[in-house]
Amino acid sequence: MRRWWRTRRCGALLTLLLGPPASAVAAPLEEIVVSTARLSEPAAHEAYAVTRLSAADLAARPQARLDAILTALPGVSLFRRADSRVAHPTTQGVTLRGIGPNGAGRALVLLDGVPLNDPFGGWVAWSAIDTGSLAAVEIRRGSGTGAFASQALTGTVVLETRRPDGRAFRGRVRTDSDATIDVAGAVGAPIGRTRLLLTGQYFDSDGFMPVPRAQRGPVDAAAASRASHAALLGESELGDSLTLVTRLAWFGERRTNGTPLARNATDGIDASLRLVADHARAGPSYTLTLYGSDRDFSNLFTAVDAARTGERPVLDQFAVPSRGAGMSASVRWPLLAADTLEIGADWRRLEGTTNERFRNLGAGFTRLRRAGGDERFLGLWADYAGTLAPGTVWTAALRLDRWRAFNGLRRESDLASGAILRDDAIADRAGTLVNGRVGLRTGLSDAVYLRLAAYSGFRLPTINEFYRPFRVGNDITEANPALDPERLYGYEAGLRYDPAPPLHLGIDVYRNRLENAVGNITLAEGPGVFPPTGFVPAGGSLRRRHNIDRVRAQGIESEARLALGPAVALVFRHLYSRTRVRRNAAAPALVGKRLPQSPKQTLSLSVQLAPGADLRIALWGRYVSDQFEDDRNSRKLPSYATLDLSASWRFAPAFTLRLAAENLLDATVVNRITGDGRVTRARSRRLSGGLAYAF
Repeated sequence: MRRWWRTRRCGALLTLLLGPPASAVAAPLEEIVVSTARLSEPAAHEAYAVTRLSAADLAARPQARLDAILTALPGVSLFRRADSRVAHPTTQGVTLRGIGPNGAGRALVLLDGVPLNDPFGGWVAWSAIDTGSLAAVEIRRGSGTGAFASQALTGTVVLETRRPDGRAFRGRVRTDSDATIDVAGAVGAPIGRTRLLLTGQYFDSDGFMPVPRAQRGPVDAAAASRASHAALLGESELGDSLTLVTRLAWFGERRTNGTPLARNATDGIDASLRLVADHARAGPSYTLTLYGSDRDFSNLFTAVDAARTGERPVLDQFAVPSRGAGMSASVRWPLLAADTLEIGADWRRLEGTTNERFRNLGAGFTRLRRAGGDERFLGLWADYAGTLAPGTVWTAALRLDRWRAFNGLRRESDLASGAILRDDAIADRAGTLVNGRVGLRTGLSDAVYLRLAAYSGFRLPTINEFYRPFRVGNDITEANPALDPERLYGYEAGLRYDPAPPLHLGIDVYRNRLENAVGNITLAEGPGVFPPTGFVPAGGSLRRRHNIDRVRAQGIESEARLALGPAVALVFRHLYSRTRVRRNAAAPALVGKRLPQSPKQTLSLSVQLAPGADLRIALWGRYVSDQFEDDRNSRKLPSYATLDLSASWRFAPAFTLRLAAENLLDATVVNRITGDGRVTRARSRRLSGGLAYAF
């Protein structure tokens, strides 16, 4: 009955969404989408490994969420294998090249120059991003400089918003076999010298059952979710080369994580202002960015009994407010014939606190915890990009960072009496770090070029990692306010072969040394009582966040693209990654172990067909080798292979029909294994269809 009702609602929303006249002229399927005002990247930055996805690339993918599209690329990974439609919000930090993914992520995500990483935990609210509103996405691998680069340990994911351009209306409506309604739209209009664009999205899905049928019990439920967001973007021409871009956005999300009581909610407001003066080579150009973000999160963790007939709340995060604010400013000077020098500064302030009830032995929660703190960053950088000879460019950058972690708090009390049971004295900490990068790109012939790069970077643990313990099922992880910043040192070499436009071949070899990597180190296995945590049940483990002295991550990335005429294109991408602990005095037994959630092999293959001017069909295959759930490499997640299919047909000037099948063969993709062998799945087969409209 509910699915029928959703179908009726879908039809009503479609009628509203597709109201404007069909005589409007739609853009072609391969439209060129221009992003909002920004300074272009110097040509010398081609010395670094960059993958760029256009708006057409994003639209062609069968996945609805941006994180699912990105993680289909080898080397782009979230903490676990599930995307944001299923995964817990606190596991959605992104990492590049599979260098030990964790919940916070080790890569920076920027939307028009503004960080999207959560102020408290570092993860990303992917449900707040409408893929249809993006002009392009760039995945920049390797540490670097530039604004807010203190979080870009393994690289940066750069999102570029579509530029408001006159009067426009576009929208889409989509449904799938999980009883999903996904409606998004955008309306643009000029007001004087200002162009406005209002975008919005509503998503509601029953989800699928993450627990396999053989292990399922009465308590298990589908991973349902509901999310909405809206944003107002304005672009004002203040002069011939001066542009002001403003953005105000809101989002909200509600989830059920596989059982009736395991629920969470996230709400957020973002605001930003960016001033861009682009004089090209006629004089200095500059950018100024100001932003602020406010988040609120609530979450209930539960423990399920052995028969899976009931669940008991074990941790209630009833309020997790967090805020972030920052600014960046840069000036770029043209030098010599084609060189540039950019000097910039950024400042960022993060604060967050978790308020949670815990210790429920069956009669309700008995204790209250409050934990959190503040972080502050101040960075200065300089970036030179130049030409050494015809066909040879180079770049060098240096960055100085001053960081501070302060106002640390962990206080626990008795709920009934209010008596303080624990009040940690956490000292303020601060440090200064210098990092940089250098790159060279040179042509070896008309069709071959070589690039070399070396870099270093750092990441300060998040407020969540410093101060907040957590529990998932029977696994308990303690916080650690004594964590040191992660440091990464790396170098790489790449070779490109482009003999003709239909063919592209590329291979990159890299080697990274990650020092002080933050990991969840196993201290004990349940059942038993282990101070200071207390009782750990059977099948569970006690872990604590620790710095791992040294991790070596090395690998090979390869890519091949071939166009067989105008109607057929093949794309192959592969990553071999070897990530192992090389030194760890605190837990020497981990030396030689692979980092959790780091597969050795990831590859993807796509076949894209264009049998007609208005018809596109694509087949997407992906393989991921086995990986480990835990630091001791005792819980192995098996390898998997999936097959996706997508098709789009523009059957009228303004209308496009889109059909897709994800995990077409319904392969088992294991997302997590508990200590007692319980399994959860990352995805199931999903069939979807929808209509898009644009004029």
